[in-house]
Parts: sequence; C-alpha cells; structure tokens
Amino acid sequence: MDNIGRFEQAVRVLAPRISELLLRLTDEEKNSVREIRIRVNKPVTAVTSDGICFLLESGRLTRIYSEVAVRAEEKDVEDSFNRICGYSVYSYKDAINKGYVTVSGGHRAGVAGTAVTENGNVCAVRNISCINLRIAREIKGSGEEIFSRCFSNGIKGLIIAGPPSSGKTTVLRDLARLLSGAEKGLLAKVFVCDERGEIGAVHCCAPQNDVGINTDLITSYPKSEGILIGLRSFSPDIIICDEIATEEEAAAIESGLCSGVRFALSIHAENEKDLRSKPLFRRLVKTDCFENVVLLSGENAGKAEAFLKGSDFVG
Repeated sequence: MDNIGRFEQAVRVLAPRISELLLRLTDEEKNSVREIRIRVNKPVTAVTSDGICFLLESGRLTRIYSEVAVRAEEKDVEDSFNRICGYSVYSYKDAINKGYVTVSGGHRAGVAGTAVTENGNVCAVRNISCINLRIAREIKGSGEEIFSRCFSNGIKGLIIAGPPSSGKTTVLRDLARLLSGAEKGLLAKVFVCDERGEIGAVHCCAPQNDVGINTDLITSYPKSEGILIGLRSFSPDIIICDEIATEEEAAAIESGLCSGVRFALSIHAENEKDLRSKPLFRRLVKTDCFENVVLLSGENAGKAEAFLKGSDFVG
C-alpha cells in the first residue's frame, strides 16, 4: 500500500463528516499529511511536510487560517473516538490510559481528555477533547544509508535518536527489512518487539508492513516482556524495538546483551545535548554494546543528521 492509500485507510476511522472531506484532498495533499488533529470546537488541522494546514469545506487544505475553516464539534470527536476503538472502548482501556490507540494499518491515535486516577495511577479517561491521528508511513529505502554505515561489517548495536515525527519508527521498520533480507546478503535473524503495533501493523496474523523475510514479530506485549520472549524462544541475532523509555526495558535489554544479542532501538531526543542528558541512554551506552548512535534531523523523516559512536558518550 502506498502512502496515499495509507492516508485514506487512516482517516476512515474518523467521524464521517470529517473523513469525507479529508478523502477529497488531492493526492499531493494526501501524500504530504503526517498527522490529523481534531479538537472540540477548534479547527481541524493537518500537520504536513510544509507545516500546519487548515481543512476547508471544499475538501482542500490551506495554510491561512480563517473563520471558514472546518471546526470539529463535540459529537465529531466522540464519534471518532468510538470508531477508533471499534465501538468497544473497554477493550482499549489500557492503551487509552497510556494516551494512544493503534488502529489497523499501524496508525496511532493519540487521545486526551480528563484522567480518572487511583493511587496516583490513571485508571480511566473520560470526556475526550482532542485526538491526534498519526499516519503510519512505509518508506522503503529510508534505512539504506544507516544500514550501509552501521551494518556493512556485520551486526552491531544501534541507537536511533530524534524528536517526534523525525522518522525513527519508519527507519527501524526498513532496517528490519534490510537486515533480514537477502538483497544485502545478511539474512540475519531479526526479532521485532512491536509494543504499539506501529512497526509491523499486524492484521489477521500477517504484518501489513514489509519487515523482511527472516523477521519474527511480537505485537502488543510490553517491550520488557517481549524482549525476554525473543531471547528465550527465537535465538535472534538482533532485536528491534521502538521508543525505549523505562528502567525495566533497559534491564531487559541488558539481559539480551549479556546473551550476545545486539539491539537496534530508538529513543526520543531533540538533539545531541538532550540525548546526553537522558539517564537511560547513558545506562545503555555504558554497556559498550551500542557501537553506533544516529541522530535524525527532524526536518526530513528518516534523514540522518549525525553518525556517532557509542564510545563518544562514555566517560
């Protein structure tokens, strides 16, 4: 499925009044959209490769705000939320409490509202007021440069860092394809921990994205558990996982490193200074098992801004 098809697939989960207008966009506009944001009583906006745009009743986008921009009503947000959850909100309770729901195709809908807490933990979210639908994009070849720079001499540890929407997931997906494929002569045993369902986008048992011919993939398991399953049962050469964020995940990774398995993973960071300040990152590079660190620019999805060595951050 091309990126225009992915856009059309994603927006169909929104309220019909809004999705029908979005489906009328030109192919060029559809191809440029990265996110759709709907907020109660606010204009519907699209985050594109050129910036923020507003949706018009004509089914077009404009960079210029005016009162004629389409506004989302409370019922639009509520209907979109129910459709995103397949009209079974309870089934997605845990994901909603974390702030997102992954829909068919690997698209992620961020949801925000009023939290209900118990003992300091979010146990429910009500009165959903805004939704941010991120369009999953598969860009084959986006990992080529990183592959050639980091894996030309075999399997190495890799950390990909970048701000939101910089293409971290897109690159990891393509690296899984390249590492496990025959075209580069590597045919590595790749294991993907796809906690949020964005890398493989599994539907009816099969990944909808191309993650390679020699890749095993586990979906919706917490990364710390998924990593241990991979180590125990799949004898991987390399484990790929997205957005490492907890000490528990770091501990599972360290267990894998002790077993001789390498990892390719991503972490949020605005720049090198921000990356250096993150305790989890410092903990991982101190293992001496992450030979390569790649910073993505944040301007063009998947574009590498800098290639560094893990040893550059130790000391």
